[in-house]
Amino acid sequence: MSEVRNILLIGRTGNGKSALANVISGTNKFREIEDSVSETKELELEMFGYQGIKYRVIDTVGIGDTNLKSKDVLNKVAKACYEVREGLNQIFFVIGGRITEEELETYNLLKQIIFNEDIYSYTTIVRTRFTDFEDERRCEEDKEKISQENEKLTELIRECNKLIHVDNPPVKGRSATTNKEIREVSGERLLKHLIYDCGNYHPISLDRLNERISSYLTEKVQIKKELEDLKKFQVEEQIKMEAERKRYILINSTLYRL
Repeated sequence: MSEVRNILLIGRTGNGKSALANVISGTNKFREIEDSVSETKELELEMFGYQGIKYRVIDTVGIGDTNLKSKDVLNKVAKACYEVREGLNQIFFVIGGRITEEELETYNLLKQIIFNEDIYSYTTIVRTRFTDFEDERRCEEDKEKISQENEKLTELIRECNKLIHVDNPPVKGRSATTNKEIREVSGERLLKHLIYDCGNYHPISLDRLNERISSYLTEKVQIKKELEDLKKFQVEEQIKMEAERKRYILINSTLYRL
């Protein structure tokens, strides 16, 4: 049986992740919508071929889905990661411009509990909805603008395989024909990147993945509780000190009158 190269899509809800899945696979199998509620509730995948190579694109639930808890999103993304346990050609980290802390945190979770530091070499940041994607100067200016947002983001862009600009406009209305051509050019750019710039990554064993995620989330909740308890203790101590100060002033005032 010939090898199938896996492409994993992750990103925030509304960044055009599902549209990108259609662009790459040359299909309309993934439902596209611009909203804060992800249409992808479970992982979706599609097989396709390019230059004699079989690929499988895997779309995941969107980060920041208003209808899902963070734990649910992480578990669903982890389920998609389990699908690529035998090998991963590339992670496409889909952004719409500005990257949020939530997106960075989710990516770091993937690195810590599913993959490892090697994940950087197999991650391509894909900037969607960039109309000037064929203008290298404008792409470079946008890259500089994005990387200046914060230190973590600068490091991520520096460590990752590449940042690629594409456009994935909707194929409907008067501009349907033009938009379809734009999507085809964007898709070709990404597919050539997969052929010439991407190797195959074999992640660590994922047999106990759910257990590791549960352990991480439990630890995170525990740390949060400890911080809240510490804050509460500090407030209580502050109240006690203030009460002692007032008592001391009252005693001194009473003694002075005597």
